[in-house]
Amino acid sequence: MKQKYLILNNDDQKELIIREFAELDDKEALLLLGEQKYDVKDIKSAIKKRKKALISVLRTKNLYFPCLYANEIAESVISMFKEKKQSIELLFDDIDLLTKKISKPEPLKDIKKESNEIDELLDDEFEEELDDDLIKKKPLIIEDDKSFDIDG
Repeated sequence: MKQKYLILNNDDQKELIIREFAELDDKEALLLLGEQKYDVKDIKSAIKKRKKALISVLRTKNLYFPCLYANEIAESVISMFKEKKQSIELLFDDIDLLTKKISKPEPLKDIKKESNEIDELLDDEFEEELDDDLIKKKPLIIEDDKSFDIDG
């Protein structure tokens, strides 16, 4: 599915508008899925903090885009305010989202070395001498308590 995000800077109303369009049923036409309006003051404040703050402001209950889209949308909003643009159009294809290669994380430690250390800790080849006092304890005697008798 192809998606389009239209970002509009409405100076008259002092608001930023993001419209989400999508191509449904393999048609050429893009249908409007939703629209979200933001106060420009909130957007500018979030831009001053960092990109993650801006993304959290842009994502709402009605408009919650995937992480890869969110980064590009946030960067576009930032450039829109820096360059004083009135609108930006972003096109995405979900196939690109699904086929994007995810980078492999780097190993933190040598796993073999760590596993050998754990194996040494779990080694059962030790003899424990038990204290004779622990072995020769008196048995616990329970008195016949009639407090549990219902008839009684």
